[in-house]
Amino acid sequence: FSATSAGAQAAEAVEAGFDRVWVCGGDGTVFQVLQGIAGKGETLGVVPLGTGNVIAQNLGLPRNPLQAAEMLVDGEPREVRLGQLKVTPVGRQQLKSWYFMIAAGMGLHAALMNLSQMGNGKRIGGRSAYFAGGARLLLKEPIEEFELEMTRASGETVTVEAAEAIAVHLPAINLWRAGGDWFGESLRMAWIPRCGRLDFFRSILAALTNRVPEPGQGRPGQMRPYYEDIAKMICRPLEGGKGKPRLLVEGDGEVLGRQHLEVTVARERISVLFPRKEA
Repeated sequence: FSATSAGAQAAEAVEAGFDRVWVCGGDGTVFQVLQGIAGKGETLGVVPLGTGNVIAQNLGLPRNPLQAAEMLVDGEPREVRLGQLKVTPVGRQQLKSWYFMIAAGMGLHAALMNLSQMGNGKRIGGRSAYFAGGARLLLKEPIEEFELEMTRASGETVTVEAAEAIAVHLPAINLWRAGGDWFGESLRMAWIPRCGRLDFFRSILAALTNRVPEPGQGRPGQMRPYYEDIAKMICRPLEGGKGKPRLLVEGDGEVLGRQHLEVTVARERISVLFPRKEA
């Protein structure tokens, strides 16, 4: 079996009457499984066997898969919300919809995901492959800019020009404490406005060291990235832009398309096994 067929396999398990699906793999495999079971009443157990294992990190599970499985045998099912994204896949004209649990966005970080999928570095270097690839992209690749339309949790809609945007669903992604909420009614979005390469680098460094303003407090000229709690975000090419930008789009680390992205909180939910806290 392959990770890309995991969603179909999970859907078949639902049809056969199973009420729990255990995923032994990485975040990409979990992403594929979500497409087959979201909103169908299944309970998801995650045993980390991937590179990033961001979902397992947020569950408080050890990287050792046997230890993680032992903790989840008596785990507590808790219903969490999902994010939903719509993207134009490469070579197609119509939008396609996906569910996500970690994050979705457009910008240089999506190009990094594309780089890791194209070679053997991810398998050989593990997490270090991401950092090495990110450094190369930051130094050599053009910073592509796009229009970002955000609908804040308050209902206000704002349109800005951005160089990076990512809507986060989980509290942490490796070193980055983005501050998402599994159970919340909104998504936490981080975005970087149009800027030069040096300011872009400073923004990434500020994020990784978690030196960022609270949602709604960032102003142009201050430390970036800016954070917002949002109900929806739309990313699209700038009008009158020169050339044909790639503007890659990713969801849960999987590159899904380019040029156009819509992100919302999904109506569907899923039950996830959390390790029980010791009394």
